[in-house]
Amino acid sequence: MDKNSGDIDWRALPKEERVTFTLRLYRAVSGVADAQRITIRQVIDQAFKGLPEVGTDYESNFRRGNTSVEKAQLVHQWLEVNHFDLAKIFAPELFQMNPARAWDRFLEKRRVDTGLRIVRMQNEFGIAQRAANVSDVCDVLQFGQEYCLELTSDRSGHAIAFQGYRGKWYPLALGNDEGRWRIPIVDDVQLLPRDHKGKPIPLVELDDAGDHSFVVITAPDRDLPLDQPSLAARFEDEFLRVFQINVRFVT
Repeated sequence: MDKNSGDIDWRALPKEERVTFTLRLYRAVSGVADAQRITIRQVIDQAFKGLPEVGTDYESNFRRGNTSVEKAQLVHQWLEVNHFDLAKIFAPELFQMNPARAWDRFLEKRRVDTGLRIVRMQNEFGIAQRAANVSDVCDVLQFGQEYCLELTSDRSGHAIAFQGYRGKWYPLALGNDEGRWRIPIVDDVQLLPRDHKGKPIPLVELDDAGDHSFVVITAPDRDLPLDQPSLAARFEDEFLRVFQINVRFVT
């Protein structure tokens, strides 16, 4: 079976095999650096952006197959996301499935048939509520039309969401601020996003016309990763459920 970085558990690898994989990873880093006409250290710094700077001997240790599990995983994921085609040339054993295919596999494996709809919203007396006298099925929305995701779940737990457009997926905050990605859900019908009091927070599209997709991913507890590679690696996890709906925005 094709694998992506999330399918390889670096921590569980026997020491000898981990060294072999690390040497292959270094070969991919070196190949990407040559192709980009930058130094290996520059590639490493890009992969570790936001982390404390590594020491001057890190590159030589890496070349010998010596790096921490955490750093190997970071480099692996970074190359996969940013230079998959190049990395695959130099280390095909580590780069078998690109992130887009891995994500599509996850969505397909964990998707449930029903449970997510898009509903128009209206504002009355300063309170957002579901619009009356509209079709239950809403697959076309005008620019500027407020809407929410209506999730029907038969279990309580937690949920996160993503919005897809032109082949790319973006996290969608479900709480009342841009940093609140994961929220609790109930075993009932609920409108998303919502604030901490349960009041819906309508969404609106003003920029990108065309077909969009929304997915809401639920789990019975908080064990729900926020990043796509970690989710994609759990494509066989039966506790995760994917609800998906498509909509077209028109001007």
